[in-house]
Amino acid sequence: MKKTFIIALFVTLGLTVNAQTEKSTWLLGGDISLSINSPKGGGSNTVFTLSPDAGYFFMKNYAIGGMFNLTTGGGQTSWMLAPFIRGYFSNNKTGKPFAQVGLGVGGAGGGTTTSFVLKGGYAMFLNKSVALEMGGQLALQTGLTQFALGAGFQIHFAK
Repeated sequence: MKKTFIIALFVTLGLTVNAQTEKSTWLLGGDISLSINSPKGGGSNTVFTLSPDAGYFFMKNYAIGGMFNLTTGGGQTSWMLAPFIRGYFSNNKTGKPFAQVGLGVGGAGGGTTTSFVLKGGYAMFLNKSVALEMGGQLALQTGLTQFALGAGFQIHFAK
């Protein structure tokens, strides 16, 4: 399994498709993060989140898509599915700051919640198709505020 991952990583890093954030480009990736949750009524706990996502650039530097969050910690596991819009704010080929906003629905402990998600950070392009992202995310849910810091990657595919 480890060899397969390493081979897939080198193949991905070796892609030379000139995609980045041009119109008609596809976006696929995700991130992992640690966050501090502040439930209504006080206290806090630390949780781990895995967030895969996919999107499509409908115009240069702007993508729409969907993300899925799977969060575990504090004695419970929750999920969220959210459409998003993401914007990149530079024409630099080696790195671009980005911001993302989404509105999602999720569940935990048998109930459902809605979430407003703000995400932002910096995408450092390792080559023309792969970006390493570092940033933060603020999720406002019914009775819960979550702030997360994380890192991930995005692969940009041409049409």
